[in-house]
Amino acid sequence: MAFALVWPCYAADPKPPRLRQIRIPVWADTPLKAMDLRATLDGSDARVLAIRGPVDDLMLLIVLDLAGDPSTVEPAREALLNEIRKLPPRTDVGLLRAQDGLRVLANPTADHESLAQAISSLPVSGKAGLLDTIEAAGRIADAILAKTTVRVALLYISDSDVANYREDFTNPVINSSDSHDLSRRFPETLVQEKISQVESVLAGQQAPIFLVHLSYRTDRINDAYQNGLKQLAETTGGKATLCRWSGEVPAALEKSFSLIGSHYSVTLASPERVGRTVQVSIVREDASHDLDYRTRIFLPGR
Repeated sequence: MAFALVWPCYAADPKPPRLRQIRIPVWADTPLKAMDLRATLDGSDARVLAIRGPVDDLMLLIVLDLAGDPSTVEPAREALLNEIRKLPPRTDVGLLRAQDGLRVLANPTADHESLAQAISSLPVSGKAGLLDTIEAAGRIADAILAKTTVRVALLYISDSDVANYREDFTNPVINSSDSHDLSRRFPETLVQEKISQVESVLAGQQAPIFLVHLSYRTDRINDAYQNGLKQLAETTGGKATLCRWSGEVPAALEKSFSLIGSHYSVTLASPERVGRTVQVSIVREDASHDLDYRTRIFLPGR
C-alpha cells in the first residue's frame, strides 16, 4: 500500500524544514500569489511559505467503495473514466479500493488510459468500507504532502448503505417492551458516534477529501450517515455530493474534479505558540475577491 516508488518523481525539499508547516486547501476566483496573502493561526501571524495552484502538479487518490447495485455503479464508472481522461498531464492518479481494508489497485500515474482497465474490471461486491478506510487514506495523502511539493487530494466514490457495514450501526432496540428505550427513540446514535470519532481524526489531517455518494437513501439512519459524510469532507476543506438518482452522477463527478483541480495548496509556517485546535485565517490584499478555505485544523502533539 506504500507509494514510496512514485515519490522520487517529485521535487522534495533538500532539507527538512525546522518550522512546522501546515498545508491549507484554498479556492479563489482569480489567480493567487503568495505575496497577495496574509495568514494567521489562532490570531498569530503565520508566514506564507509557498503556494501551489491549478497549473502545478497534482496527485489525486481515488478510492472506490462500490458494493451495491451494478445498475447504479456502471454509469458512475463511465462518468469517472470520462473525467480521468480529461485530466491534464501534470495530474497523477492513484486508484484504491475500500472493501476488506484499503487496497491499492494502481499506483499513481499520469498514464490515465492505463487506469481504465483497473476501473472497468473492479467487482461490485462486499461490504461498505468508507468509514473503515478513510482515516488510513488520509494518512497516505498527508504522507505525500509532507514529502513533496505537489498538491494532493482524495476522492471517494461510494454507494455505501449504513446497513451494509461489517460493524452494526443500526442500533437495534435493546428492550422491545420498554417504550422509553433510547435505542428506539434515537436509532441513528451509533452511526453519529462513529462519524464523530472519524471526524476527530480527519480534523488533524491536511489533504482535502471529496466524496461522491451514488445512492441517496431516505431512511432515518442513512440520512444521519449521509449528513455525516458531508460533515467529514467539509472538516478537511473538501466537499461531499449526494446523488439522488444516477442521472446526477456525471455532474457530481465533474464538479468534484473541477474543485480538486482548481484548488491552491497554501503552505503556512506555524507560530511557536498555538493551541491544538487552531483557527485559520487567510486573507488577500485585494479584499474584493473572496477566498474559500478550511477555517479550523487540529494539530496533534502540540
